[in-house]
Amino acid sequence: MSDQQDTFRSEAEPELFTAGNGGSPIPDDPFNQKIRMHLDDRVILKPLTRWNEAYKEFPRYVMEYLVSRYVDAQNPVNGQRKIDRILTERYAESAKKELIKSRIKENGEYSLLGQLSVRLDQARDHYWADVPALGDNTVRVAQRILDEYSDVLLTSGAWGTMLVEYDATYEIKSRKYPFYIREFTPLQYTRLNLDDFIEKRELFTDEEWLDLLVQSIGFNPARFSPRVKMLMMLRLVPFVESNFNVIELGPRETGKTYTYRNTSNRSFVISGGKATPATLFFNKGTRRLGVLGLKHVVFFDEIANTRFEDAEASVSVLKDYMQTGKFTRGDQEFSAQCSIVLGGNIDTEMERLAPKNHYRHLFSPLPEELQDAAFLDRIHAYVPGWEMPKIMPENYADGYGFLTDYLAEIFAELRRLNFQTHVAAVTDFSGMTSRNQDAIKKTAAGMLKLLYPNMTADKVDAAKVRLLVAFAAEMRKRVIDQLAVMKPEEFGAVSFAL
Repeated sequence: MSDQQDTFRSEAEPELFTAGNGGSPIPDDPFNQKIRMHLDDRVILKPLTRWNEAYKEFPRYVMEYLVSRYVDAQNPVNGQRKIDRILTERYAESAKKELIKSRIKENGEYSLLGQLSVRLDQARDHYWADVPALGDNTVRVAQRILDEYSDVLLTSGAWGTMLVEYDATYEIKSRKYPFYIREFTPLQYTRLNLDDFIEKRELFTDEEWLDLLVQSIGFNPARFSPRVKMLMMLRLVPFVESNFNVIELGPRETGKTYTYRNTSNRSFVISGGKATPATLFFNKGTRRLGVLGLKHVVFFDEIANTRFEDAEASVSVLKDYMQTGKFTRGDQEFSAQCSIVLGGNIDTEMERLAPKNHYRHLFSPLPEELQDAAFLDRIHAYVPGWEMPKIMPENYADGYGFLTDYLAEIFAELRRLNFQTHVAAVTDFSGMTSRNQDAIKKTAAGMLKLLYPNMTADKVDAAKVRLLVAFAAEMRKRVIDQLAVMKPEEFGAVSFAL
């Protein structure tokens, strides 16, 4: 794909979807027609990906790629059957890895659909591919694949189709490495034009743009209040703002895990269990960076059930990282830009949209090792998850939204921009601690990137910025208020008069 080409499909591929869910007409309301008219190849009709519950295990961008390529929405059944066949034939579950290896050996080659990442083995001066479908992290990969896709394969990795060959003659120091990836086609954007995205923002009202983003992450904006939609946007700030630390505690089934698992291939979900220094920071045995060094967002799901190996040391390193963006392992120091999200459950009184009153403070559900004031003070925002409704089938999007992988790449580009200057230009932070300032600036800047990516330093809309600053201050104040309960001698009541 050339640098000039700002499309997901190649020019040779036809336009394949023009109608709605399961053969029903495409949305004919003005809003969805406007999306289709102005964004065309960047959007997809979201219901088209939801015909088979078994496919929930796949990232949303994988299914959207396949649907955009093979499904004609006016007659979706044939395309859906083709996708069924592709996934049956080419996707290998980990339990089938030995069978797949055998097929590669017996046939000489085999086409796979799955994840691929690459690392440099400095000791051997060799690049190795990690292919989970084979359970093998020493797979050889063609140089031309590295030349074209090194920026994604050496960082976050990518889903795609790959042709794996078998060559029993290849060896290094008497050890055989028979598997070789000759061809690879990523199932996601690899090139885009951020300026074009920013220009498209000008074509939509503020309300339309917010609804478009909500629809793009898989939800039906008509089902949610403006407040809830803003909280949904706050969930996305870690994707567009580097080193952003946020916590959300709320009832189950409100879309927390769904959002962080499906919004970007640059996010990583730790679902309870044990979090080790090797996983998070650096594996001294393999000399490989952990997820904080490789991903843009790490989401600790079911945080109440997460246990940290060598808890005191791990939390100490994590605490330092949340403040500085750096961590040390052995005699090495690493810098990273990964945002940290803590998610978990809290008992709520849904009729009052409030937590149960039996909690002494709103950090109570966290593991004991995380109930450290210095650690919690590094959290920039506390999302009131008890205000989020449970997600019902009718809450899922039924209109057009950005292709997930396109939006993920846009989010990655937005990380490079500094919108904190917009916030500072219209906000007086005098008398406020530096941590409170940083928290409010980062939260408001992230919200600005999402809602007003077209705002420039010479054309700052003060009224819109101040509304988001007030929203950010509320989310930070919730952190400070709980710290005041935990340690009243150190954290008194604060009033952010902004």
